[in-house]
Amino acid sequence: METTIHQLAIAEVRTRLKSAAAGRRFFSRNDFSIQMDADSGIMRDVLRLLRVPARLGENRIAIVISGSASWRLNLSGYEVSAPCAVLLPEGALLKIQSMSADFCCHVLAFSGKNRLQAIGTNLIKLEREDADDFEQLYHILWTLSLRYPFREEVVRSLVDAIVENCSTVASRQLAATPERHISRKEELLRQFLALVAAYATQERNLSFYADRLCISVHYLCESIHDASGHYPKYWIDETLTSEAKYLLCYTDRSAAAISAELNFSNPAFFSRYFKRETGLTPGEFRLRHARV
Repeated sequence: METTIHQLAIAEVRTRLKSAAAGRRFFSRNDFSIQMDADSGIMRDVLRLLRVPARLGENRIAIVISGSASWRLNLSGYEVSAPCAVLLPEGALLKIQSMSADFCCHVLAFSGKNRLQAIGTNLIKLEREDADDFEQLYHILWTLSLRYPFREEVVRSLVDAIVENCSTVASRQLAATPERHISRKEELLRQFLALVAAYATQERNLSFYADRLCISVHYLCESIHDASGHYPKYWIDETLTSEAKYLLCYTDRSAAAISAELNFSNPAFFSRYFKRETGLTPGEFRLRHARV
């Protein structure tokens, strides 16, 4: 029995594209893959995979060369428009919400935890010159990936160069952007969301988060609502529901096992909670979103 299915892992994408590989420029080897010219037709397949949030099996850097898209990464929403670089770290929950008919991108996937987090952003707007540089790097990487025998060290060096280029461009843009004052409540929101992403499956009590932030529960509720338009419980429920959807859709674990993993007191309470948040019981959700 499968216990975890990374629906956007390299192996899964390779399996999904195998039947139509002749018309798609996709190459993978071990923990590396590159997809060139992933247009809206190909991405529709990805959207089917991401009908609920999916956890990323590896890091991904997508260079968007045309069109626009909307997605959520963990708790944050992003609007993407070409030309830009999209950085998707390993282990994140991704939900693609929409994309334009002319959307097209190149996607590089590779393993290595914390390779992208250090860059400090998930979206880099590109000037034309920067976009051209990335385009050339991806085309060189694609060409060398197809050489026989596979030039692993050269390919890994090019992947490192692309990651470093992302860091350089992001740092340059940050330095050129006028510094905006971040309010105390905005900073608390950032810290709170980071805590929720790390602890929501174990801790639902607001006092836990307030204590971690060294503030009162009342001030936590006031600050998070003022900064985001939602009270803290909304963000905790969003995270828990996303995790539950992922586990129901992409694993074979029973609802009782998922209830225990998410630290609910019993399966019946988990079922009531999930139906309140989604309108469906865990069993109904799994049937409706069965893997295809």
